[in-house]
Amino acid sequence: MIATALLLACTGDAPIEARTASGEVVPGMVEVPGGRVKLGMPRPPGAPPGPPPGPPPGQAGGAANPAVANGAMPLPLPEREVEVSSFLVDVTEVTRVDYAAFLEGTGYRPPYVAEAWADEGWNWTGGTYPEGTGDHPVVLVSWYDARAYCHWAGKRLPTGAEWQLAALGPAAEGRAWPWGTTYESGRLNHGKHDVPNFDDSDGYERTSPVGAFPAGASPYGLQDAFGNAWEWVADIRVSDWADTTAGAGEGLASNPRTGTLGLYAGARGGSYFSGFEGGALAQDNAFPVQLRRKSSGFRCARDL
Repeated sequence: MIATALLLACTGDAPIEARTASGEVVPGMVEVPGGRVKLGMPRPPGAPPGPPPGPPPGQAGGAANPAVANGAMPLPLPEREVEVSSFLVDVTEVTRVDYAAFLEGTGYRPPYVAEAWADEGWNWTGGTYPEGTGDHPVVLVSWYDARAYCHWAGKRLPTGAEWQLAALGPAAEGRAWPWGTTYESGRLNHGKHDVPNFDDSDGYERTSPVGAFPAGASPYGLQDAFGNAWEWVADIRVSDWADTTAGAGEGLASNPRTGTLGLYAGARGGSYFSGFEGGALAQDNAFPVQLRRKSSGFRCARDL
């Protein structure tokens, strides 16, 4: 992973060196100071606070999380400001080299999907990533896979609130993108809205090596927070603040989290397969927890 010291040329200011409470330096991570962010989306006046209706009768349903009604993906939470404590986060998305070390150390299953499209340069064969892509973000990993890797590495997935603070900085600074308020396509590995969604105008039709777009770094030095690969976060998608540790209400909440049972988990930041022209809010998404997408990866976090 990219060493913290190398970020000076990317951000113009030195990021805070990543250290634990005991003073241990953590290579490849930066410290994100605590701050406030706005989570969720504004709701039209009179809109119900809960999840959307379930699927039509006869479709499969059921979920362990009460906010996932009959299998329907919940809407994002209503907009609310929250406080986030300081934490550590990976500078880059977890690479395929990183993930290969995890597989070797644990015997965990390699990224593989038994579908024809996945044989076109996505599946790992013989337990090895596609040739020449070791410094690209690992994809074809489910939410469970991402959690397993972070646990093995002595880390964890970031919460949605932590991810947003690390990617965009405090809400008071008003960034819509890691670099500012205006979309600039040359700052990230992006796709396009039109099918087939691939777009090589930024130099990469698929994933790129992590850190290939230093001009897109976040205020704390995160690389590829937007673009390259969607990033799993720890939170299960819910539509009601009552289903989080913040509880119901509209007051300031601290370090909100969800449970770990549900059908959908949050994914942030978009990917090489995403069109970004519609705005940053479109890059707050959720996918089925067991789904292994060719555009979904992750980065890890750690408590101070």
